[in-house]
Amino acid sequence: MEQKKLNVGLITTVSGRWPRELPTGRHAEYGKWLEDNCSGINIVKTENIAVNNKDVEDTTEYFRTKSVDLVVLVLGAFTGDYAATYIGEELKVPAIIWAPYEPPFDGGRLMANSLVAATMNAAAMHRLGHKFHFVYGSNTDERTAREVRQYVRVYNTLKRLRQTFLGLLGYRPTAFYSSTFDETLIRRLFGIKIEEFDLKPIFDSMAAIDAQEVKKDMEKIRSEIKTIEISDEYLENHSRLYLALRNLIEEQGLNAGIIKCWPEMGVLKTTPCAVLSRMADEGFIIGCEGDMDATIAMLIQNYLTDTTVFMSDLINIDEKENTALFWHCGQAGRKLKDPGSAIKLSNHPLAGQGTAFYTALKPGRVTIARMCKIRDRYKLFLAKGEAVPTKVVTKGVMVNVKMETPVREVLYRIAEEGVPHHYSLVWEDVADEMRLMCKLLDIEVIEV
Repeated sequence: MEQKKLNVGLITTVSGRWPRELPTGRHAEYGKWLEDNCSGINIVKTENIAVNNKDVEDTTEYFRTKSVDLVVLVLGAFTGDYAATYIGEELKVPAIIWAPYEPPFDGGRLMANSLVAATMNAAAMHRLGHKFHFVYGSNTDERTAREVRQYVRVYNTLKRLRQTFLGLLGYRPTAFYSSTFDETLIRRLFGIKIEEFDLKPIFDSMAAIDAQEVKKDMEKIRSEIKTIEISDEYLENHSRLYLALRNLIEEQGLNAGIIKCWPEMGVLKTTPCAVLSRMADEGFIIGCEGDMDATIAMLIQNYLTDTTVFMSDLINIDEKENTALFWHCGQAGRKLKDPGSAIKLSNHPLAGQGTAFYTALKPGRVTIARMCKIRDRYKLFLAKGEAVPTKVVTKGVMVNVKMETPVREVLYRIAEEGVPHHYSLVWEDVADEMRLMCKLLDIEVIEV
C-alpha cells in the first residue's frame, strides 16, 4: 500500500482593523520554518494572509482540494473566532492554534494581541467540539518549536499507521498467548489493515526461486560478513527465504509484517532471524514470534524516527549498575551494531539451525515501548534509558540499557501490569511523542 505524506495547511490570520505588516512577515517566516523543520511532509499554503471571512473560506476550500490532514493556524495578529471554527466545521481535521509571542512593547499601540485571540479561539473550538491544540510562543523558542514538531511527527505517524498494510505470515508459536490479537480493535484504533498469508506458499515460493538469483544473494552475504559459521545449506535457505519474502512484499503491496518463525521454519532449517535483520536495515519491519502488539510499537517508533528499531526480550538485570540486558536471537538490523563489536552470521542461538547475527548493539539514548492489549483495551508500556557499551555474553544480539527507574522496580511493574515479554527499542528519545499519540488515541500509558 502506498503511504502518502501528511499534508499540513498553513494559514496566517488577522482581523481587519489590525496592521498587516506583522502578520504578512509571520506568514512568510512560519511557512519557511515549517518547511525547514518538518521533513517528510507536504506544506500547503497560500501566498497571502487571511484578513476577512472570504479569505478564510477560500483558503479552507484550497486546503480541501489538497486533502489537508492538519491545519497550522498562525495568529498573525488578533483574529476573531470565525477562522478557527470555520476550518474545524468544514475540514474536520485537527488545528494547531499558534500564538507567537507579542512583539516588544514600545509605549505605542498593541501590535498583535495573538495570545488573547488564541485563548478566545480555543474556547470557541471547545464549545463546538472541534479538535485543536494550543501552542504559545515564537518559532525561535525551542520549547515552542519542539511542541509543533511533535504534533506534526505524531500526526504523520498516525497517517502512516492508517495506511499500513501488514502481512500476517502464519499466526503464533506454540503456547505464546501474548501473541494473540484482536484484528478489528487494531483496525479501529490504529487503522492498520491486516491480511493473513500461510507459511506453506512462502515455502513453495522459496523452492521456486531461480538458482542463479539465490547464488548471487549468497555471494552478497559472503562479501558483507567476514565471519560466517553456517553450512551452505543454511545460507541457501536464508537467501531463498529473503528473496521469497521480497517477492511477496512487492506482489501484495505490504508495508510491514509479522511472522511465525517457529516451529515450522525450524523443521525446514530456515529460522529467519538474519532475514528479518536484513529487512530491518531496508526499513521494512517484520516482527518475530507472531507478536502483533510489539510490532505495532515497532511501527510507531520507526514512523516517528525513520530509523531502525529492535524487538527484544529482557533477559537479565544488574541492580548494582541499574542495567537491563535486552537480547534476542539475532534479528536486529546491522545498522544498530556497536562499531566496536565484531559480528558473525551463525545458526539460531537456541535452535542450532537457520541464520542469525551475533553482536552487541550500539550505545545511545533509547526509548523502550510495547503496545499491550490488557482487559480488552490497549495500553502503552513506556520506559527510557541509556544503552551502554555491552560485552557479548551469550549467542545472539544484545545491549545493556541503564534505566532511569530502579531496574528491579521495572521488572515488578511489568509483571503486576501484565505487560508481555517483547519490547521495541529505538535509539532516540520519542517518549513525549508516544505519550502525545496515546493521548490522541485515548490509550493509557504505563510508564516506568
